[in-house]
Amino acid sequence: MKKTFLTLLFCVTILFAIGQTSEQYIVTSQTLNVRNGAGKQYEIIATLSQGDIVSVIEKTTNDWWNVDFNGDKGFVFSSLLKPDPYSGWEVKNYESGVTPECENVTPQYDINLDNFLRINVGSGTDVVVKLMKKGLYDDECIRIVYIRSTDTFEIKNIPEGRYYLKIAYGSDYRQKIVDNQCYVKFMNNAQYEKGSEILDFNKVKQPNQRIGNEIYENWSVPSFELLLDVIVNKGNNSTFKTNDISEAEFNK
Repeated sequence: MKKTFLTLLFCVTILFAIGQTSEQYIVTSQTLNVRNGAGKQYEIIATLSQGDIVSVIEKTTNDWWNVDFNGDKGFVFSSLLKPDPYSGWEVKNYESGVTPECENVTPQYDINLDNFLRINVGSGTDVVVKLMKKGLYDDECIRIVYIRSTDTFEIKNIPEGRYYLKIAYGSDYRQKIVDNQCYVKFMNNAQYEKGSEILDFNKVKQPNQRIGNEIYENWSVPSFELLLDVIVNKGNNSTFKTNDISEAEFNK
């Protein structure tokens, strides 16, 4: 079975009250030391950077708060924090290839097809890619993956069909439950696009192949590669075009 490999490039334009709490705050200083007690006399156990997010466990004094940072706990100087305007949205630090848990998608595979969509992500943005299968009446998302900045991931064993992509770009990915419904979004530099061209993952019949006295059917299996910046089809040098879409359209 012959494999057809097409390389594509993708364009990216590119409070004060002492007590228990669970509010989120943002580090405002260039660095912020986390200590194992409420005071400068205590040992530094970690150092946070500007823009890092902490959850306040307890506002123990006017100056020192007990916080949670990425699952670890310690005390920080409270004047170097400001309220997170997106408090209530849970920060999700997904690894590349993970299907975001909030997404109501049942992944579909065809293990008999050794094909793939390889996605290379440049620096400065994370992405969420939805692989949308064209249907007679309705389109269906069969795979969705999160890919971190500078990583490469392959969506493999894609069932035959004609597909397009929905892609979200940004950083600081979060989710929130509202009225028992899960919402997800990039908080920083969010951009949403939809591919206006089709990725055809249908096998293509090739001339039969003779091996000895036997004749075997021969098929080409298309695969694609997605790169940041521009998508180009090596076969005809056509540009893979996209259209900007809204956050609501991406989440349909």
